[in-house]
Amino acid sequence: MKKSLIALAALAATGAFAQSSVTLYGAMDAGYQAIDYKGNKVNGINGNGSTTSSFNVAGLYDLGGGLKADFRVENDWNTVGNNANTGAKKASDGTLANGASWGNGEIRTGLAGGFGKVQFGAINNNSLIANLTGQPFGTAVGSAHGSVVRSNSAGNAVRNDNSFQYNSPVFNGFSASYLQSNAQNKANSANFSSSLGAYLQNGAKEFSVAYNGNGLDARFTNLKEDKSPSNAGASTKNSTLNTLGANYAFGDAKVFLWNQTNKSEDGTLNTSGTTVSATYTMGATVLMAQAGSVKNNVTNMSSKLTSLGADYNLSKTVALYGRYESIKDEGGVIAAAATIDGTGTTRSRTALGLRVMY
Repeated sequence: MKKSLIALAALAATGAFAQSSVTLYGAMDAGYQAIDYKGNKVNGINGNGSTTSSFNVAGLYDLGGGLKADFRVENDWNTVGNNANTGAKKASDGTLANGASWGNGEIRTGLAGGFGKVQFGAINNNSLIANLTGQPFGTAVGSAHGSVVRSNSAGNAVRNDNSFQYNSPVFNGFSASYLQSNAQNKANSANFSSSLGAYLQNGAKEFSVAYNGNGLDARFTNLKEDKSPSNAGASTKNSTLNTLGANYAFGDAKVFLWNQTNKSEDGTLNTSGTTVSATYTMGATVLMAQAGSVKNNVTNMSSKLTSLGADYNLSKTVALYGRYESIKDEGGVIAAAATIDGTGTTRSRTALGLRVMY
């Protein structure tokens, strides 16, 4: 549930209220999880079984004449471990472990009016939005996000730093969007710097078209990644990620379609995948399922995905949930958890937990 704080600001001194608001909102998700990393099995208490736990701040300023300015600061955090948030526990080499930090999610500010909307920051790309449109599991257990479902070619990011995005007005349900983040390839070190140009960063150009109306929600994205930075990692070839996500609601049911191709210019990466999903609501209970596969066109082998889920809503903002995901990775498309994976081909995740939205 979103809680708004009305900002009085300097105009309060004149007896007038500023047309602005600040909203605090987010989610907390935690419970029991059992994971089989291709033969290496672990279990325990973990977070983000059904959604990403976060604490977010958003602001909206009505400037009059249809012109509005806004901002968003997203803060993802770990709900079950202090060390994961503070970085207090040191790694074996004595360095400080990574911890959650302020503004580690989407951060952006923008200006909107009759022309559409322009915004700047570290902006969630529309490939992520297309993935969320094309299946009901979000980025949590059941979605296979980051492994067979990807929001960038490597599956390790959903946004680029130093981004610009333009969103068009909506015309009869249709809209378009363009995002760009310039590659940074002049530095001689991969270490981060706050000075533009003094660090290495992949570039991105993304075009998206969407339609929402008459029960149909659909989005197609074309993301081209410029991997020219010399220290950007093992994958240094430019790539193209095309994603289609769609869903159609009728009565208590909703059906979903997801399709994605992922190719590098040198042909070493070439996958294509499709899944179909459905949800059905019965009072306080929501059932969901997904099935499909991603083919590795280099090896001509496929990885198959099966997902099941259920929510029992205790209120509009609180739910008990169950999730199950199985990936038979015969196509070898999973890049995540490589240091944990065993010698098998199947990775599975099961999650039972509590989700609280606020």
